[in-house]
Amino acid sequence: MLRLLAPRLWAGHLLAVVLVAVACALGVWQLGAWQAHRDAEAADLSARPAVPLTALMGPDDPFPGDRVGQPVEVEGTWVPDGSVLIQGRERDGDAGYWAATPVEIGGVGGAALYVVRGWAATPQDVPPPPTGPAALTAWLQPTEGTNDVDPDRSDDVLPQLRTADLVQHVDQDVYGAFGVAREPVGGMIAAELAQLPEASVSTGLKNFLYGIEWFVFGGFAGFIWWRWTRDELQRGEREEGAVPEEVTSSP
Repeated sequence: MLRLLAPRLWAGHLLAVVLVAVACALGVWQLGAWQAHRDAEAADLSARPAVPLTALMGPDDPFPGDRVGQPVEVEGTWVPDGSVLIQGRERDGDAGYWAATPVEIGGVGGAALYVVRGWAATPQDVPPPPTGPAALTAWLQPTEGTNDVDPDRSDDVLPQLRTADLVQHVDQDVYGAFGVAREPVGGMIAAELAQLPEASVSTGLKNFLYGIEWFVFGGFAGFIWWRWTRDELQRGEREEGAVPEEVTSSP
């Protein structure tokens, strides 16, 4: 092994280290650019101009999967008696609650869309629900369907915004969606979006492929260095084995 530390081999070792380091750095950079493209595409929808909720979906329509995070104009009447708290919601790493109140769309007897008014650290920090006409912009979100079970169905605290749970708190139909108020209502803290649209598979694909190519190149450079050092060691072993043979053959 000491043969590999010979000064005449230092340039080869240095070249191998530089090639592998540069290839890995460029691979990480390209993968970072790929992820940045995907994040940018996911955020673009939430920044689009708002459209009327009724133009996007009806109360009996399935959630439009390509509209996650779309800003919608919500107009109707607050239904304060249907207000609920959603537990286990984080903001900046702190656990707390969402306050959600339904908005009756289309006049008396219309279906209701639950709107997350904002975030609070404790139930005591949640202001009373609003009453009267409602006119706001909210980011559209699909209702949730995790396996969390409501431990106490007698209160207004829920583990998730699931349609099957929400219909128990209002006297009208409920949209298969909910909204997160872009501007918090009643002085609450703004709630963070639960879901953003997923970027398409092809988004930033070129950067992803370039990143993989750089890692392959780095691996190839490492393989060439390994073969080179192995050949050097084998050459050294042959040279050392040839010495005794020359000595025994001399007169």
